[in-house]
Amino acid sequence: MQRVFVLVLVGTFLLAACATAPNNVPAPPTSTTVPSRPTASATSVLEPTATLPAPTPLPPSPTPLPPSPTPDPWAEYAPYTIAGLRDRNYGSGDIEIVRVLEEAANFTRYLFAYDSDGLHITGMLNRPRGDGPFPVVILNHGYYPLDVYQTGNGTQRAADYLADNGFLTLSPDFRSHAGSDDAPNLFRAGHVIDTLNLIPLAQQLPEAQPGKVLMWGHSNGGAITAKAITVSDQIAAALVYAPASSSIGEDYLFRVDRSRLRGNTAPGRRSGVIDTIDIEFPVKPEEAPDLYARLSPLNAAEHVIARVQIIWGANDEIVPRKWPEDLYTSLQDAGKDVEFVVYDGQPHSFNAAGNAQYLPRMVEFFRTTLDGTGP
Repeated sequence: MQRVFVLVLVGTFLLAACATAPNNVPAPPTSTTVPSRPTASATSVLEPTATLPAPTPLPPSPTPLPPSPTPDPWAEYAPYTIAGLRDRNYGSGDIEIVRVLEEAANFTRYLFAYDSDGLHITGMLNRPRGDGPFPVVILNHGYYPLDVYQTGNGTQRAADYLADNGFLTLSPDFRSHAGSDDAPNLFRAGHVIDTLNLIPLAQQLPEAQPGKVLMWGHSNGGAITAKAITVSDQIAAALVYAPASSSIGEDYLFRVDRSRLRGNTAPGRRSGVIDTIDIEFPVKPEEAPDLYARLSPLNAAEHVIARVQIIWGANDEIVPRKWPEDLYTSLQDAGKDVEFVVYDGQPHSFNAAGNAQYLPRMVEFFRTTLDGTGP
């Protein structure tokens, strides 16, 4: 009994001692928490990537400029090309009746004058009797030496026939001919300009039938007419009679040969001043083939509006068949209203038998054009 009591006292003492233990001795924990191990993540950690600066945008590529046009080495002669002639304006002033030349049965023949690019140009005008209005025909004469030519040369027969049949006719002398002022005929274009300047003036005559004019040209005048129809839209119909070549380079070679035969210059006044190859053709075909191509009406047939009748005599001693045929082919290829008539046995200037055939046909051609009954 005593022994049990001692044990109880000892246990009581120990409990008391524990209860009074100093504060800096930690009490044993009542429960133990085991910290969990860190678990490796399944996601890989990437090394930081260096941030590059955004590239500076390049400036837009400049639009390439079109290539600079090659300067025309013959620009000073461009006004004499078909394109240059088409860019011009024509007709300034009025037609002046200078004096009466002749009173014929059915018409009066006058000397007239007009302005062409500042030049005083003379010519012959046939006015039918009556009040009109009369259809107008401009007639372009062929080549004559300048000291020989007189007003009306080369056109009078056709002009008189037309006037007898009620047509008002005007036959310009062209620059440097008869009473006209002297001026070079560069590349044979000066005479074309004289013709083109006459068209609007003729249309303004009070007795002229309103509308487009008609045109006739023989030999060199045929070549003038071939050029005029590629420039003017005021020509209703053209009769081209035994024309000189419409290839200006070919025409140049022909004139060189003829000039050689006659000693290079025409005798008399104006010789060596106006009527020479070197003045008319300051640049030669072999030096400027492109320029010569632009001078030629053969390369401008698409501009032609007029009906065209080309006539040629099979015995022509001056104009080879190739020249009118080249003109015919160029117009036909361009789809134009063109006819080529060959008169057997006829020379360069038709004889009486040829005139008796072609003159009535010409009148019919012109009349059917004007009244709209032609093809």
